[in-house]
Amino acid sequence: MEQEQRGNMSPLPENFHAQLNTDQLLVLRMVENFGWGMKFVRRTPSQKPTYVIFNNNTHQYAVIDEDGTLNIETGIKIRN
Repeated sequence: MEQEQRGNMSPLPENFHAQLNTDQLLVLRMVENFGWGMKFVRRTPSQKPTYVIFNNNTHQYAVIDEDGTLNIETGIKIRN
């Protein structure tokens, strides 16, 4: 069985909205109207957080880039 990598950290911090910059927050608010929602924040010690969203209708994952771009072709690996 694979060891849980996040330890005791929640996949979605309580204050994740406060961590988003203005461009990221605007994009998140816009896409929430189309079935998208924040799924988790990937946090690594050596990189800035990666904000991963999920569309419940299409079952697609995407990343909200630092400049507010919605990146559907992320190549991000999702654990089950």
